Amino acid sequence: MKNNHHINSQEINALIKLVEDPDPIVYHQVKEKLISYGKEVLPRIEQTWVKVVDNDYHQERLNDILREIQLEDLKTDLKNWKESSTRDLLKGAIIINKLQYPNIDQTEIEEEIELIKQKVWLEINEDNTAFEIVKIFNHVLFDIVGFKPNKTNFHSPKNSYINTVLKQKKGNPLSLSIIYSIIAQRLKIPIYGVNLPNQFVLGYLDENRTLKMLDASTDRNVLFYINPFSKGRIFNHNEIEGYLRSLNLPLKANYIEPCSNTEILKRMLKNLAYAYLKVGQTDKVKDIKDLELIL
Repeated sequence: MKNNHHINSQEINALIKLVEDPDPIVYHQVKEKLISYGKEVLPRIEQTWVKVVDNDYHQERLNDILREIQLEDLKTDLKNWKESSTRDLLKGAIIINKLQYPNIDQTEIEEEIELIKQKVWLEINEDNTAFEIVKIFNHVLFDIVGFKPNKTNFHSPKNSYINTVLKQKKGNPLSLSIIYSIIAQRLKIPIYGVNLPNQFVLGYLDENRTLKMLDASTDRNVLFYINPFSKGRIFNHNEIEGYLRSLNLPLKANYIEPCSNTEILKRMLKNLAYAYLKVGQTDKVKDIKDLELIL
């Protein structure tokens, strides 16, 4: 979609002026042309947007073009993420963050995560058991840093965006789990997301095959589970089984075992689509559906 032609300032300025043209055909052509330039024209459009503050009609049209360019950019980022070998979870969450905050500062988020990671790292030592490590994690994340579940505005879109969750220290089960597992994995601790129906939790992987030693017939890979939405409460396999039974669901591996980062981003988009639908922002829901198709 993006043309790599050199940006001609006069042409851009002329096109931006034409955005006001009442003829829908002219406007459509101008819009397509500006979108084809890609994100390089964003600063120009933003400058004009500020200048035409008294002209709602012009601003609305500029808004529309801004949104389309930003969405195209986001789609490209998401495609590249999907094709990357790592599919890094934090990078993926930051890309989705651009849906609401296109000018988000990635380094700020990275630094915030790094700070929390340092706090946990200082408390942990080599001899800690898996159980003790999680106790330390819970203490740092929930008591010291102060993360808590957002139960009052559970369906707010803000609960899904990593920058607002880091700022407000409040989130939904998925966003709190994402932050928890990103920090764990950066400390080489095997904590991964588990995609339960109607609930998202974490699993502490049995890397030393302890369960196999105790019972050779077991095919379980998770030592125990953690629920960041209830301040990191630890629970076992039987509770997961009971939960699935209460929903009349089978004990499928993809409910009990860690899921991929792609599954996590899909779930994030689902949560967002539901949140925006609840507040009647249908244009956002449409954009999210486009992103879901990429994944």
